[in-house]
Amino acid sequence: MKRKADDVSPENGEEGWREEIPPSPEDFYARPVGKRRELTDNDRKRNQGVDKLFEVMIPGLPIDTDPSETRTSEQQIAQSIEKLLKRLDLGVSPWIGELTEAWTKILPPEVTDFTRPGKWENDILYVYVTSSVRLFEIRRAYLKNIERAVRDLAGDRFQVRQVRLMVNSVPMPTSGDSGHA
Repeated sequence: MKRKADDVSPENGEEGWREEIPPSPEDFYARPVGKRRELTDNDRKRNQGVDKLFEVMIPGLPIDTDPSETRTSEQQIAQSIEKLLKRLDLGVSPWIGELTEAWTKILPPEVTDFTRPGKWENDILYVYVTSSVRLFEIRRAYLKNIERAVRDLAGDRFQVRQVRLMVNSVPMPTSGDSGHA
């Protein structure tokens, strides 16, 4: 790597450029500044971290602030996903599967061809609709029927406070595979 020299002179090579000098730990040490003549505990910790960084640094490579030697060990992807889901608190309602299976039986094809049960959160069922145009039509003509059918299916097991419609991708049934008799 090259960097521009502070002063342009024949000693610095062509047009003021010279080879870059690799950094040393001293370039990163905390030093007493101004009236403060002694290092604080934080300054000492920083300097120890700089020393540790330069012990694992490979010359010629960029300085990695989190070198692989200090990273935590690898985890299996399933364990990582499980921890993430727990942290995000993504609970899945046990009756969403039942609702999905019964969806084509409890509602007319005018609704089920363009909707599917989405997520269950805080006693609210989110129903995914293919487009905003369909959402408008279904809200205007079928929302009360959807709420009634969902509450009937849930029965006393779950309280359904509200059914909300959301635009989302809905897989469209192929011809002859709509699930209706």
